[in-house]
Amino acid sequence: MKIQILHKYLIKELFRTFLPSLLCFEFVLLLGFSIQLLHKGLDVPSLFSVLPYMALYTIPHALPTSLLTATVMSYGRLSADNEITAIKVAGIHLHNLVTPVIIVGVFFSILTLYLNAEVLPKSYFKVRQLQEKAVKRVLATHFITAKKKIDFPPYQIFIGAVESSNFKDIAVFEFAGEIIVSVLLAEEGEIEIDDDVSQVFLTLRRGEFLKPDSGNSVDSPTTGSFEEAVFKIPLSREVRHSALKYTTLTDLLGQRKEINNELSRFGRLPKDPEKTIERAKSGISSIDDKKNVVEAKLQKAEKEIKRSEGKISKQEGTIKRGKFNLNVYENYINVAKGNIENLTREEESVDNIISNWTPFGDTLERKHEREKEFEKNISLIKKIIEKDKRRIKSTKRKILISQRLIDEANGKIEKLTLEVGELNRSMKDLQKEHAIFTEQIAISGKQKMKRELSINIHKRLSPSLASLTFILIGIPLGIMTRSSNMLVSVGISFILILFIYYPLVATGLVVAESMGFPIIPSVWGANVVNLIISALLFRKIMKL
Repeated sequence: MKIQILHKYLIKELFRTFLPSLLCFEFVLLLGFSIQLLHKGLDVPSLFSVLPYMALYTIPHALPTSLLTATVMSYGRLSADNEITAIKVAGIHLHNLVTPVIIVGVFFSILTLYLNAEVLPKSYFKVRQLQEKAVKRVLATHFITAKKKIDFPPYQIFIGAVESSNFKDIAVFEFAGEIIVSVLLAEEGEIEIDDDVSQVFLTLRRGEFLKPDSGNSVDSPTTGSFEEAVFKIPLSREVRHSALKYTTLTDLLGQRKEINNELSRFGRLPKDPEKTIERAKSGISSIDDKKNVVEAKLQKAEKEIKRSEGKISKQEGTIKRGKFNLNVYENYINVAKGNIENLTREEESVDNIISNWTPFGDTLERKHEREKEFEKNISLIKKIIEKDKRRIKSTKRKILISQRLIDEANGKIEKLTLEVGELNRSMKDLQKEHAIFTEQIAISGKQKMKRELSINIHKRLSPSLASLTFILIGIPLGIMTRSSNMLVSVGISFILILFIYYPLVATGLVVAESMGFPIIPSVWGANVVNLIISALLFRKIMKL
């Protein structure tokens, strides 16, 4: 019964200082964020519309600080008023002094985990939806139909039309996180990227500045106009998967499980995905160069084959025509020989008729003329025969030449076919190597995504333990300081959080994300340091 009364007393004492501390730190954090947003150009009505979401964002940061401050103050007052000494004298063990507060720390750790895991991602997404509605409202109000959207974080550029390199109906939205802080509208403009790809030059003409409006008003008030202005937008060197911010812890775990299942199908995984991707990309680049060379050779060989096939077709046509001509010429010769025989028979027949039917026979002169005419006809026919023989000889020579050219072309085609076969085999080998490198990139990409998911998962889990670890630090610190002064408690809290905890958290995230350090020690290192500090402090007060 006494223990229960003590526990209730300790919890009441803790909450008596915890709630004001939480409100105080929430106010300070909200004030800081509000000043930043107002400085960037956000108007007061829009600021009030996003304050509830900002309050949610700051709770996981305010809770550990408030619990540490409240714990140091509560146990400091108990120690200063010698209540802890009285409790010890009453025979109550020290663990009864810390158990109820540790349970409170566990509760707030679970609450922080729930906020980080489920509530804040949905809240981020809700704010994003509100801003998208605000963007659409501004575009619709000014009759801009966005055909293109360009992201240059933290800017979004909407373009209504494109004419050559000139853009028409341009709307530029500047974001601070998920909140629109400024809007620019222009009738036309140009976008240029400098040579080292470090910044974008946005030239706008005939434009106006608008106050961002996250409320329900139809129009946004104009705050200024310009005839022509040039804006410089620095380009981010690294684009992160911002969509993970809108994903709940359950979904992150599900995505990581899916990737694990996909990776389990592969055998040995690369130890260093980054270097593997670099090597694979270099290999793919080399393979692409080789493929280009092979493709050029293939195209050349295929052209040569087609050219040779064309030659073969042409020479086959020549041979076909030559054979046809040979038949014609041989027929001409046969006809000519037949004509000679006919003329000879006719001449002999004429001689017989003249000898038999003419009493005095043929005169010598007429006979000579007839023989002369006969020889002339025979000579003419023989010339025709000789001419056709020469044609036959020439045609046969052409046929032989064409056949030789066909044989040469066939030999060339055979050689080129073998070369094409070798080139195709080389191409297949290169494609296999390309597929291997592509698979390595895909596997390494999944490994990187798995690591990024794991980092995000641990980023959600790690802050939840901060509430408990700071309570464990605050209990012995309060007993040792023996002070209930608010300034002392706040000072201790700021020293521990601003100079130890958050620097360790930031360093851990940097080395995990950028330098490839192991995730668990990097992300959880700050909490481990807190636990070590609390263990050392508890060991010290146990000796008191």
